[in-house]
Amino acid sequence: MTKNGQFKKLIRTLHLWLGLSSGLVVFVIAICAALLVFEDEGRDFFQHDFYHVPVVGAQRLPVRQLTDTFRAHFPKEKITNIRWKEKPDAAVLFISRKNITVAIDPYTSRVVGVQRQNRDFYSVVLDLHTHLLMGEFGNAVIKVNVLIFFILCVSGLILWWPKQKRFFKQAVRINFKTKNWKRLNRDLHTVLGFYALIVLFIVSLTGMFMVYDSVKQFAGFVTHSPVPMKEEKLKSVRGVDRQKYSIDRAYTTMAALYPGATETFITPPGDSVGSIRVLMRYPYAITRMQNTMVFDQYSGKVLKTELYSQYTGYDYVAKSNYNLHTGKIAGLGIGSKIIWFLVALIAASMPVTGFMIWLGRKSGRKSRKTAKLQYERKAPSLYEPAGVDG
Repeated sequence: MTKNGQFKKLIRTLHLWLGLSSGLVVFVIAICAALLVFEDEGRDFFQHDFYHVPVVGAQRLPVRQLTDTFRAHFPKEKITNIRWKEKPDAAVLFISRKNITVAIDPYTSRVVGVQRQNRDFYSVVLDLHTHLLMGEFGNAVIKVNVLIFFILCVSGLILWWPKQKRFFKQAVRINFKTKNWKRLNRDLHTVLGFYALIVLFIVSLTGMFMVYDSVKQFAGFVTHSPVPMKEEKLKSVRGVDRQKYSIDRAYTTMAALYPGATETFITPPGDSVGSIRVLMRYPYAITRMQNTMVFDQYSGKVLKTELYSQYTGYDYVAKSNYNLHTGKIAGLGIGSKIIWFLVALIAASMPVTGFMIWLGRKSGRKSRKTAKLQYERKAPSLYEPAGVDG
């Protein structure tokens, strides 16, 4: 066997056993990914009344008043985030520490609906996609499988690569006319995998960026940019009279300085020394364009400002990663989501067709072994003339 043949055999063995060991996890993750691609559209359609309200006024009520409504209905819940889309019919969402999301009408201060994360369809699918519904253990399994999936993509490309140019057309075409199911199944595995490979590489690389710090460090090295350290908690300084700077003033200040936002996220102070964090997101194609300001909850002093106009090379990578992973590329419209959805289905089919290839080979070897044994039993002895009984 040539060195190239030995190398291909090694890659084939690696691809086989990694595929068999991770097949079920890859199937689950890929199905979840297909469902999550159209999460925004699904929520907008199936949960329309939760996210949208009738426009009954020219101006929204103050966030303070909406916060009072939340606390009146849920006095034991602690608010961790307040968000809304900058659209007239958008409800304001209050998210609590216990993963309860409450939608409030910004015109009437009426509670529109309550959503619990462990009962919300898309939240459960996301948890299944990222943790297999098994907490930290599931997260560790996903972390390993992200790396395995990348290796499967690389090894799959090596195994697919035609030995000669004249075989290229055959390698990129599925023969639906064949009556040999093994041949059709093999084509579905290899050819569909080839067509989906570019997106699969993007998804696997962005997935590794999410779970491995070493990949983040590599991105920083490639872009010649520092990787941001874990953000320290910015503390407020208590005033003599302890008069607080309101969330509404923080929002108004930032909106005046950086207008044109499409979505707003506010993190209220977590305790007596916490700060007010206001994040505004603006129209973008791939890289999330967002500005952040952190205010002292007493004096209103700006403790920190992060602007998309000051993004480093690493920031562009980090702020693009999620959208590249999920297919939410605004520049391509709904087209990118359709592509990512189809690729997710192809990825889900890979463990199935790969398993069938393995079973086909096992059954083929077993059939050849059985045929050989039957032949040896029927064949005349080398030491006795044909037709002579023992």
